[in-house]
Amino acid sequence: MILRGLLRRCAWCGGKGSFFSSWYRKESGCQTCGMNWERGYEGFELGAATMGVFITFGSIIFWMVASVIFGVPLVPLLLVAGSLAVFVPIITYPLTYSVWFGIDLAIRPPSEKDFAQAEEFLAQMASPQTLTK
Repeated sequence: MILRGLLRRCAWCGGKGSFFSSWYRKESGCQTCGMNWERGYEGFELGAATMGVFITFGSIIFWMVASVIFGVPLVPLLLVAGSLAVFVPIITYPLTYSVWFGIDLAIRPPSEKDFAQAEEFLAQMASPQTLTK
């Protein structure tokens, strides 16, 4: 499930695009299976945000350690570290959600309520009113 998330696919069904209709625009459910990414759990985004922080800080720390080992001057060290602080979260934003969804599914397998919400989401997507909007 985590590998599917790393590929920006739904951790449950493997559907391409998962919850994202573009790089940053999230849908409320998977576009293939309809599984809701929050799954009725308040604070779900906190896990994804925490993953983003760990990835960003990890890349900055790795860069700083490598810079010290290889003797990179201070100004380039800080410029690259600043760039990592800005661009890593932008690039990894959808991955943090899809990977966290896989971790959440591994911890809390889907319930009947999750499947019912998924069917409702897919029915809503397929309704003629949704298609004309």
